[in-house]
Amino acid sequence: MDNNKKLSVMEKIGFGMGDAACGIVYSSVTMFLTYFYTDIYGLSAAAVGIMFLATRIFDAIIDPITGMVADRTKTRWGRFRPWLIWFAIPYAVLAVMTYTTPDFGYSGKLLYAYITYALLMLCYTFINIPYCALGGVIARDEKDRLSAQSYRFTISSASGLMVSIGTLFLVDWLGKENKQLGFQLTMAIMGVIAIGMLVFCFATTKERVVPIEDKNVSVKKDLKCLLGNDQWCIVALITFFSSMAGVMRSSATLYYATYLMMGGVSSAAGTAMKSAFVSTSVVGTILGAMAAGYFAKRFTAIQLFKNINLTLFVIGVVMFFVPPVWLAVIFPLYFLIGFFHSMYQPFKWNMMANAADYGEWKFGRRATGLSFSGNLFALKLGMAIAGALVGISLGLLGYQAGVNEQTPLATMGIIGLLTIGPAFSYLLLWWLMRFYKLDDKMMEKIQSDLLARQQNKDSDD
Repeated sequence: MDNNKKLSVMEKIGFGMGDAACGIVYSSVTMFLTYFYTDIYGLSAAAVGIMFLATRIFDAIIDPITGMVADRTKTRWGRFRPWLIWFAIPYAVLAVMTYTTPDFGYSGKLLYAYITYALLMLCYTFINIPYCALGGVIARDEKDRLSAQSYRFTISSASGLMVSIGTLFLVDWLGKENKQLGFQLTMAIMGVIAIGMLVFCFATTKERVVPIEDKNVSVKKDLKCLLGNDQWCIVALITFFSSMAGVMRSSATLYYATYLMMGGVSSAAGTAMKSAFVSTSVVGTILGAMAAGYFAKRFTAIQLFKNINLTLFVIGVVMFFVPPVWLAVIFPLYFLIGFFHSMYQPFKWNMMANAADYGEWKFGRRATGLSFSGNLFALKLGMAIAGALVGISLGLLGYQAGVNEQTPLATMGIIGLLTIGPAFSYLLLWWLMRFYKLDDKMMEKIQSDLLARQQNKDSDD
């Protein structure tokens, strides 16, 4: 058994490729799908908001079921890795279908959007939940897992940069004047890349932490252990508000760049400006993910997490009062938001793994898939509410697609959704960390006790 073996650089890169594949579609959804549905596809902002809320809540309900099924999956490749290749091709195909504009009437197009988006998110669930659970079983050592998470978010952020820089240019190049076709072909290219990344992740990673078998397990017992895990509950709340902040800001970004920074410019220069603004934050996420490992060696994870979120709150409030046309100020502020938001992500996902360890230590039962799927339920619920909030708010505030100038009320709404809304989520994250108690000392005791239990079982066998 090699559950104490240190991870190689190749395995950390392979692990990161899995999230990069998920991130290609996730980034396109958070950055461009709301804008695509309103300004290209032709749906109203309010209808898009309601659709996001309905489909994401449905998808979030599927998450715990997927996690429990993944926990009970047994193959020669492990419990979680096979899911990456089982659903790689459907995932890519559905990404293309979601960005396809059929020649239907309004009701038909809305129904098509509901179906394709719901299926895309369902397929994303079938890949992402086992992938996230994989991060909790590739190594027992907490520092090794944190290092893998740092690789993950660095590589995933790089894929996000590829999406942010390349998408709008590819749409213009492949579709010419037909942006509907441009989005469809662009997603076809990204889907093929995602398939290759998922296969690479499957081939280079290994599941090392094997749960102690419990023949008396049941769904009811698993759920009781999960909900009785106070640290998992705290991490789930943290995941929810972190998702709210990221999705709200990402969904509002293209509206902010198009109508407030550029006044509705639709030329090639306008495309370059929008791509540059979106990419500024993504470059920050790459550097932030890389910096996470450096700072983790010098500061305690809990204090660092709190300080980062307090900093993000301050930046968001400051950005609210800066006029969008002050590009020399707006670009650096947006870069800093991307940097700090990404810096705390490895810590957040490692906290999920710590909560799973804590649950095994406390209850004697490890349900990694259910633990991570429960957190992803919180993440998607945050996505659902944030996406709906953006769409519904824009509709209520009088947003109009394609105009050169929005009303003052719609303008204020776009600014608030980009800045103040996420800022208060970060403030709540800072406050929630006071209830998280899995610090380095506590995790050392948990890991020591779990290792002793495993050794006792092995000797008994």
